[in-house]
Amino acid sequence: MFDNPSYWVSRQQHLSLHRSDFVMNLTSIDLNLLVAFDALAREHNVTLAADRVGLSQPAMSNALARLRKKFNDPLFVRTTAGMQPTPYAQGLAGPVARACELLEAALGADAGFDPTSSSKSVTFYLSEVGELVFLPKLLLGLQSRAPRIGVKVRRAPEKGLQDAMAAGDGDLAIGIFPNLKSGFYQQRLYSDKFVCIVRRDHPTIRSSLSLEQYVATLHAVVASTGTGHDTALEQILWKQRLHRQIAVSVPDFLVLPTIVEQTDAIATIPSRMAAGLQGRRNLRVLESPIRFPHIEIRQHWHERYHHDAANKWLREFVAQLLKE
Repeated sequence: MFDNPSYWVSRQQHLSLHRSDFVMNLTSIDLNLLVAFDALAREHNVTLAADRVGLSQPAMSNALARLRKKFNDPLFVRTTAGMQPTPYAQGLAGPVARACELLEAALGADAGFDPTSSSKSVTFYLSEVGELVFLPKLLLGLQSRAPRIGVKVRRAPEKGLQDAMAAGDGDLAIGIFPNLKSGFYQQRLYSDKFVCIVRRDHPTIRSSLSLEQYVATLHAVVASTGTGHDTALEQILWKQRLHRQIAVSVPDFLVLPTIVEQTDAIATIPSRMAAGLQGRRNLRVLESPIRFPHIEIRQHWHERYHHDAANKWLREFVAQLLKE
């Protein structure tokens, strides 16, 4: 009934009358419904919203039906882009989110966190290098220490990462994120260096790579996304006034080994990523002829969650797992 547009056309005739006289009494609202509303507003998907708050999908659907009845509005309408909020729901989203945050902070300030029983979902912002280098290690560690916790991984956007984490859309950002400064805490995990990969039967490069060869050879590079390794590399080259001949520019690091295996181009990648390529027999890993400074891999979290018990446990877990 509530997903039927014709139902809401007829209902809309009464809304202007009821809304003007309608004052919501908090005693008449189950606060769990506001938590469900907040999850739907953030996820735009009933299943994902249910996962976010630890409900089943039918329970979240039932919560949405109760919310629609309570507010006399469809609130979230199914579209090809997911469950999109109505104008009325958009107006409620901000105040409800802030109310949920205040209540969560107040009620959970002194509460502990039990990773062995928690079924919450945690979200990491990672670069593609992070997905390859340490995501499997994180998942394996969580399976043994927090078996019911779900994991979501998101690529850091070029813009808006600060706002996204401040809004609670990510628990930790792990990697090189130079823009996460004001309002954020950070912790060093480990350092890495750059190495070069080349096709094993390359026509001019054998067991070592000279500076002249590095400059003269075509390169496969990653287009700058502002998410870490690629940006750091370009800054270092610029400071040393070195220019690479670019054969191809790609969106992320993961395709570089395949390109290098099948062409005469070389690529410069983090050494921990290169360590994962040892099974690829047509690739050779060489020391870079350029003395690149080591890069620092850090975990970042927003100040809003600095005292949150779950976030604190997660940070300590990541540090124990990855810290040098």
